Amino acid sequence: MRSSRPCSRRLRSDVKQRDAFLESEGDAWFRRNVTPATPHAAPQTDSLLREILDLPARHCVPGTKVLEIGCGDGARLSWLKENRGFDCCGIDPSAEAVAAAQARGITACKGTAERLPFEDQAFEIVIFGFCLYLCDREDLFRIASEADRVLRSPGWLLILDFYSPATLKREYHHRRGLFSYKMDYRTLFTWHPAYTSYSHKLRHHSEHGYTDDSTEWVATSVLRKHLGSGE
Repeated sequence: MRSSRPCSRRLRSDVKQRDAFLESEGDAWFRRNVTPATPHAAPQTDSLLREILDLPARHCVPGTKVLEIGCGDGARLSWLKENRGFDCCGIDPSAEAVAAAQARGITACKGTAERLPFEDQAFEIVIFGFCLYLCDREDLFRIASEADRVLRSPGWLLILDFYSPATLKREYHHRRGLFSYKMDYRTLFTWHPAYTSYSHKLRHHSEHGYTDDSTEWVATSVLRKHLGSGE
């Protein structure tokens, strides 16, 4: 996500990225990336929807409770609600994104991944919708803990994000003092024996096909949480 001209604003060193996104950068991201011309979510163009539809049918019945962290305008959740009868919730740091999701009939709130305002084991599916790359690194343990807390066992965790086998850091092009990070985000969970990576697919982040250019990799990952009881 490159800006056509450099941004002169610089984040103070004592301000966390999550606070910057809650204050204004989340809305700025939303305006840059979601417009009336943005295509509606559909399995043909949305890798996360394709993976959800590939889950066992008995795990995707009407009323299945789904949370998307970084839900944006709620387009993905809206498709799941309208076409599969899922009970969908979303959270996003952008007030404008939350309003757009609510306009689609999605239960959504403003917030960030390290503090989820939901009950323990509230969801059968939890989605990270392309947001982890902008999260503060010191919050990653808390983010993983919160996602695990609200996800039932057995349950499904899906992650769409930039991928790199080694952690990479780069300056965020739209605001000085912010950074984006690439890594294997599955490892936030797969260190624990309750989590198994069932699927991990790499594609070009904008062209959506295969590429040998590792700087362009985006991963869609499906993890199963299973503590040894249930299905």
